[in-house]
Amino acid sequence: MKLIGAPDEWIGLIDNMVPDILDLVLSTWEAMPQLAPDAREDPTTEELCRGLRQNRNSNNLPFRIDIQSVELDPAVGEGQGRMDITFSPPVPREDIYFCLECKRLNVVYDGQVRPLASEYVTHGLMRFIRGQYARQIKHGGMLGYVLDGKMAKAMKGVSGVIKKRFEELGMEQPGDMLPSSIRPENSNVRETYHARRGKAGNIKIHHIFVGGASTA
Repeated sequence: MKLIGAPDEWIGLIDNMVPDILDLVLSTWEAMPQLAPDAREDPTTEELCRGLRQNRNSNNLPFRIDIQSVELDPAVGEGQGRMDITFSPPVPREDIYFCLECKRLNVVYDGQVRPLASEYVTHGLMRFIRGQYARQIKHGGMLGYVLDGKMAKAMKGVSGVIKKRFEELGMEQPGDMLPSSIRPENSNVRETYHARRGKAGNIKIHHIFVGGASTA
């Protein structure tokens, strides 16, 4: 049987999937139980993935949702990345997917808040820039669990780290985190544009910030 469509066309499928993915994540999160200020990342992501699958099925969306997938063909010099959640269209290519990397922000330990904005960038965003994740794809996603619910503060912290490292992140000065071009009405959805070296090509990262204990 001959498959219809060239690899470049399969890659372009992700562009059409992004609005549905963003809406799916946001609507699924609304039904999630409230998180504790010190909630752990992996159990939260596992619960979210279960909700995403149920929500996907009810909306008949044409992609598979997997958790902790491994990128078998990262950029040269990069190790295999274990991705938090991937959304894959029905094509015969394992490297065609939308990756959603999940990180905690504003975690409360013993009454003290740890912003973890640097970790969000270093251990999340940078994996896309280096080509460890989504090397063939023009879109990727970061999901920030703001555990104390202080969205504006968490987003300001992440924005500050990105601006300080804009050159390393392949961004033009000043390295702004811009309003979403897909969901501009939602102030908790932002995007950044990055130039990647080699064959990886440029990538747009969609940042989604979701609240925990409060929404202040």
